[in-house]
Amino acid sequence: MRDFWQMSLVQGKECIRNSDGKALHPTQKLEEILKRIILASSNEGDIALDPFFGSGTADYVTKIYNRRWVGIKKDKNYLKMSKNRLCANP
Repeated sequence: MRDFWQMSLVQGKECIRNSDGKALHPTQKLEEILKRIILASSNEGDIALDPFFGSGTADYVTKIYNRRWVGIKKDKNYLKMSKNRLCANP
């Protein structure tokens, strides 16, 4: 793996949008970035802590790669959005 990752912004179906088509979270991270970080720093069954739960991308990716997670989020609107995302993608 190289020490520089060049990737585009979150877009297309990966971007979580509202009914008006606008992004629901201003700093949503790319799944590919979090995939690389999670796979490089954990093993299946490990627990990942996401202290800035945001749009739930890290937690969504940990779920895909058989990790458990704990997310912390203060904003109830983002928490609801993240919960919907995680429940919709088993």
